[in-house]
Amino acid sequence: MDATHVARLVLMPLYYGDGGGAINDGQGSDEQALDFARAYPGRFIPFIGMQRPELLNDGIWRSTMGPGNWLLAGTERKLRSGEYFGMGEFMFRFYPYRTSLGNVAISDMRYPPDSVLMHRFAELGAKYRVPLVMHCEAEPEFAEQMIHLVRTHPDTTFIWAHNCGRSSGEQITRMFSELPNLQADLGLMMSTGGEGYGSYWPRRTPWMHLIASRDGVLLPEMQALFERFPERFYVGTDTAHARVYAFYARRADLWRRFLSQLSLATARKIAFENAERLFRTTPRPE
Repeated sequence: MDATHVARLVLMPLYYGDGGGAINDGQGSDEQALDFARAYPGRFIPFIGMQRPELLNDGIWRSTMGPGNWLLAGTERKLRSGEYFGMGEFMFRFYPYRTSLGNVAISDMRYPPDSVLMHRFAELGAKYRVPLVMHCEAEPEFAEQMIHLVRTHPDTTFIWAHNCGRSSGEQITRMFSELPNLQADLGLMMSTGGEGYGSYWPRRTPWMHLIASRDGVLLPEMQALFERFPERFYVGTDTAHARVYAFYARRADLWRRFLSQLSLATARKIAFENAERLFRTTPRPE
């Protein structure tokens, strides 16, 4: 972070760990994220992680009994401390992958965003004024559920990861115009190689839309989208696996190329001002 002049980093723990064919570079925890924030004041924004094995079950989403209730209670206890600043990623429609670095995600996830448990999490988001980050490829049936969820909780801030599940500029314009509490992160949407959410990876679908060409030039409709809604987007490196940090500087450089193609006011908002406002923080002194 120091080498790339990154002031702050959001830490979203991944609980899946390794095993059963999955290779995730080990396992994190909410407590680990909080330890980093305490050890390096002002540098880390800890989230309550929602990439958890217990959520890899369709039934848990449809009830708040048993494991769902325990997870809700534990999450509220942590939010009540005031030391956590968000929840996520909630995983709904997710494609499995195997990367050239050896990381393997095996679950082909299809869980309902418009579900009993998720509505309860949304209520916690409004109560404690923290955002919910959601991963959901914008397949039509899932996009419809996502929109209904967001519409139902106007006091909750929802961040739909990867440019609203790689929706088109037209789709995002329509959703942003209707849903003022919907925002988007751009996690790894500036990936100019064959892997990453800024490419047709890990499978190409009819509803998958990119933001830039393979050489890193913003597509005109996406550039216009960012300029029209500059306060609704956040950059993101999506370094979901430990070994990917070896390429952190390259990912930061890609985002600087992205920002250089926008107006100064829009670039500042997407680079840091939106995040400072969302997390109620102030810029870190140089």
